[in-house]
Amino acid sequence: MKKDVHYFLSSNSSRGFVSFLEPALREFDTVVRLEGWPVETAEPLLTEIAERAAEKQLDIDWIHNCLDNRPEGIFLPRASAAVIALPLSERSCNIFSLLSDENLRQAYREFDCALAEFERARHIHDEWEKIYISAMDFAAIDALAENTIEKLLGGKQSAEGHGICRDRYFGAATIHGSVDYIQNLTADLPHRYFIKGRPGTGKSTFLKKIGAAAAKRGFDVELYHCALDPESMDLVAVRELGFCVFDSTAPHEYFPEREGDEIIDVYDAAVRPGTDEDNRDALEAVQKRYKAQTAAASDHLKAAYRALQSFSAEYFVLDSAELERQKQEILRKIFG
Repeated sequence: MKKDVHYFLSSNSSRGFVSFLEPALREFDTVVRLEGWPVETAEPLLTEIAERAAEKQLDIDWIHNCLDNRPEGIFLPRASAAVIALPLSERSCNIFSLLSDENLRQAYREFDCALAEFERARHIHDEWEKIYISAMDFAAIDALAENTIEKLLGGKQSAEGHGICRDRYFGAATIHGSVDYIQNLTADLPHRYFIKGRPGTGKSTFLKKIGAAAAKRGFDVELYHCALDPESMDLVAVRELGFCVFDSTAPHEYFPEREGDEIIDVYDAAVRPGTDEDNRDALEAVQKRYKAQTAAASDHLKAAYRALQSFSAEYFVLDSAELERQKQEILRKIFG
């Protein structure tokens, strides 16, 4: 049955603008890069491609823009084709970054400020983690990881003999707030494991161990990184085995709602009892600072978006006939 999935391949993160686009594109025989196309212009083309693909019962991967959550690309795995609009925010990938335009310069200044605010937020998050790290039983979390790996993988081995690891994000800090596609990405997986815990309780390491073990056994693995800190992992999915394991804490907190859903509570398993209560004041203070810092970053992203909109309004005066010609050429390239 045909399925559509939604995710991000880039993030305005605490470690800068981090993109997994290029490794993803290497999987496709046909790649169309819409250089200089604003997302608003590309979206109708992507919609038409999706309609054609749906007629042919092709699966569709929708790639979303991490700034405003609009679609910026479509992958058609069974047709081995990809169409991507390179975002104006990615300076290294668009020709307009060479222009001496004040709106564009302003947008890039705001992006730099946002990234700096996100980096400060990560350092505050590190303080948050230290509270729990000091109360961790690391042997217990290691044992929980090994038991979970045995439960999920056991002696299973992929018949293919080799697996592909695909790096992605299931969410982003957009101008509309935190957005995620967890429900969409996990809709067809019969087994979902919700990791509950706190910052610094080993959730990311836990997920990385599961992903590495599945890849070692030859399975394709989807690795969804944290949008704030791409070095941290938030979700691992192995579709061939029908399961995913993900960090189900704020800002992407979910709870079991169907058969096959199960909670893995690393706080109960590996953190000294009473840690929350003993550190209540310190935790409230660090959470307040963290929220203020991410809110400041969000304000800069919104300012960058407004500047990009002003730039687009001035530079993108579209020739409808030329746009239609390019659209038909792209459709022929993909569908023949």
